[in-house]
Amino acid sequence: MQDKFSQLNQAKRLALGCLIIAASVFITTTFLPKVWPELIDAWWLGLIKMASEAALVGGLADWFAVTALFKPIPAKYPIPHTNIVASNKTAIAQNLSLFVKDKFFQPDAIAELITKSDPAKGAGRWLVSEHNAQRLSRLICDTFAGVLKVLDDKPVKAFIAKTAEKGINQLDLAQLIASSLNAVTKERQHQVVLDRLLGKLAGLLSQPDTQLYIADTLVIWLKTEYSRIEKILPSSWLSEQGALIAVKAVSSILEDIYHDESHPIRHAFDEQVQEFLYELEHSPLMERKVNSYREKIVNDPALKAYLHESWSRFHAWLLQSLEEKEGKAETKVASLLQEVGTSLANDSELSHSFNKHIGEAAKYMAPELAEFLTRHIRDTINGWDEKEMAQQIELNIGRDLQKVRINGTIVGGLVGALLFGIEMLIGL
Repeated sequence: MQDKFSQLNQAKRLALGCLIIAASVFITTTFLPKVWPELIDAWWLGLIKMASEAALVGGLADWFAVTALFKPIPAKYPIPHTNIVASNKTAIAQNLSLFVKDKFFQPDAIAELITKSDPAKGAGRWLVSEHNAQRLSRLICDTFAGVLKVLDDKPVKAFIAKTAEKGINQLDLAQLIASSLNAVTKERQHQVVLDRLLGKLAGLLSQPDTQLYIADTLVIWLKTEYSRIEKILPSSWLSEQGALIAVKAVSSILEDIYHDESHPIRHAFDEQVQEFLYELEHSPLMERKVNSYREKIVNDPALKAYLHESWSRFHAWLLQSLEEKEGKAETKVASLLQEVGTSLANDSELSHSFNKHIGEAAKYMAPELAEFLTRHIRDTINGWDEKEMAQQIELNIGRDLQKVRINGTIVGGLVGALLFGIEMLIGL
């Protein structure tokens, strides 16, 4: 297959050949009457001469028009309005970038394209195929594996650790805890937490293992504190009965607290929480205490070593799982992708919702993306050499423009013949 340069040169030679034929015919028909005077009044010779003359004029005019687009005419002292492409590089860059922006990245046009193309259903149909889901799964796993490798890079890891430590040190932990507790206590959610805690305690006390533990503890207490009395009294029976009494007593108290919203213990719990919040927000001593805990945690070598070891183990396991061809991670992700594809392909409401969100995202991103692309197009064209830009454009569209020259020569000849015929009719 010919390259563009060869095709352009071939088209130029063909156009030049047509022009040379027209010029040869014109010169021949001009000199024939001088050689054979009897042909001066031959109508057919006049027709051929006028047609070739018009073809020559048409071909030359189109040659000038096509050549003037890409080259100066003449080369040393060009006349105005030649070398048009190179001379208007800035205008071409600006107009082309604006054309792309207005016609391809106009928000309404993008929304209409998304509505017509229904990308959600198309993606669903594509993902339903096991082969496609497997390919995309492999790509996702490779991407995450690449991210993990970047995160494990020593300078990157040091930068992340330094940034995280700096962020934690700048964090006002006391105010963060106070704000979180305020959000919890605003709707009395701390009482919900208390209710759940009471429920857990009640359930724990009702278990035989718990009661047995209390009974064993009472036996040990009796043997330790009242060793003489324990030898006389049935300690096992007393401990069992004591455990039952303790469980019933505590369960009764918990039941009362659980059902009574005005129970004194609830009020005491509220007071303790409010007092703790007040100290967090207003007490410099509490603030220093909380911040000291933060500093101990951040600067604790044992904790750092533990986190580093835990991350290393997790990183190695996850990276191995992601890199394994047709492993558990890839298979699981592929299965999830197929499920998503099936849902998108079969659930019209879901696909419509996805299309809507895609359209909104595209309309939101379109102006920024359009500005970036138009600026890129404009800057790229402005950075080109004028002569090289003209050559590249001619290389891509010049072959078709040479056909304009050929057509100009042919049409010129036909027009010349037509005009000769009209002249003959008028003469008759």
